[in-house]
Amino acid sequence: MTGMILVLAGLLLGIVCFVLAVRCASGDQARPAIDPSLQGELFTAVMGLKAAAWGAGFLCAVYGVSFLYCAAARGSVSWETFYSVWAKADSVHYRNLAELGYFDYAEDGQHLFLVFFPLYPWLVRLLYFVMPNYDLCGHLLSAAAYIGGCYVLARLVTEDFGWRTAKNSLLLFSAYPFAFFFAGVFTESLFFLLSVSTFYCIRKHRYLAAGLLGAFSALTRMQGVLLILAGVAEYVVSENAVEKCKARAWKQLWRGFRQRLLPLSIMLVGVGVYLWLNYAVEGNPFQFTVYQREHWYQHLVPVTKCLSVILGQFSTSSIGLLFTIWLPEFMIFLLCLGALLYGARRLPVTYGVYFLGCVLLNYSLSWPLSCGRYMACAFPLPVTMAAASERRQLLGQGMACLFALLQGAYLYAFLSGASIW
Repeated sequence: MTGMILVLAGLLLGIVCFVLAVRCASGDQARPAIDPSLQGELFTAVMGLKAAAWGAGFLCAVYGVSFLYCAAARGSVSWETFYSVWAKADSVHYRNLAELGYFDYAEDGQHLFLVFFPLYPWLVRLLYFVMPNYDLCGHLLSAAAYIGGCYVLARLVTEDFGWRTAKNSLLLFSAYPFAFFFAGVFTESLFFLLSVSTFYCIRKHRYLAAGLLGAFSALTRMQGVLLILAGVAEYVVSENAVEKCKARAWKQLWRGFRQRLLPLSIMLVGVGVYLWLNYAVEGNPFQFTVYQREHWYQHLVPVTKCLSVILGQFSTSSIGLLFTIWLPEFMIFLLCLGALLYGARRLPVTYGVYFLGCVLLNYSLSWPLSCGRYMACAFPLPVTMAAASERRQLLGQGMACLFALLQGAYLYAFLSGASIW
């Protein structure tokens, strides 16, 4: 049974890759949306305020639940108690990196925390000069980035598909079962803001701005490099690059490469800074890969191998881990497959390329403990779901309600100390 599931997953991913490749080669974006009635709209200041207010409201809800939990379970409502229930998993390491830096934060003489990308702790440390409290700085940075990300996402989707789709995208994005991580001292909010801003600039063909923002994205999370693929796909389709190759229009191709693709390579500066950090600390620019494999038991594997690990845990892990890690990760993968298949022929190809890259990279880990959290930043998923539910409003609302209920359960489990990474 497991083998059949893996074969089917590989086949479906192959179909998505083929469809996206054909669309890139043909330059076919005649149907930018699922429904011809879905047309982009002018994004107004009122819409922007509503999107930002939505982000702020979501954060208030998450923080409100956190304080209620502190009052009920800890018997104390204070900043110290609040920080303590959120100081879990990677957030502890980001906080310590902000305070101690990569040179001084070590364990048994090893700089094991080089595996964490540096932009987030660097910004927290910068904020510390204004507000001398690392925990508060971390939460404020995440909150501000999330609100900004909601604004940019709403603008992106409104100008591509319309305001109603943008509102539904925000609803599904915030209701996602692991979206509460956006409120914590994690990189999710910052990466969301930077990645969706980079994507927006790519869609608007502002390639220099996309390259600069993409460099910061790549300095925040490994997935940031995937934005280069989105930029290349947008260029190939919008500029009919394949047809120009066939026509041997070399001068036009060179001009497009110089003016558009070359600025996108600035994204690699973020990767270079991270490699330099590894070299400065350990003398090896790829030292993080050593720690990833030897200490964190993490390396890249084929998607089918990652899925095999997840399915294998169904019969060996405890009931608690099954429902907090392995089952939701597998169900999210199936949801992503469905969204990829649905959107590959109906959404602009740039969305599909970036979404596919997110799925492939996040589900290529040898020990996939955090796939659910990582996929929270894959904004093409809620956009695709929102566009697909335009004619099926009850379906979209039902999915949002289900997501919200699951998020409430997982947030409570996280605050209680359950294994949610």
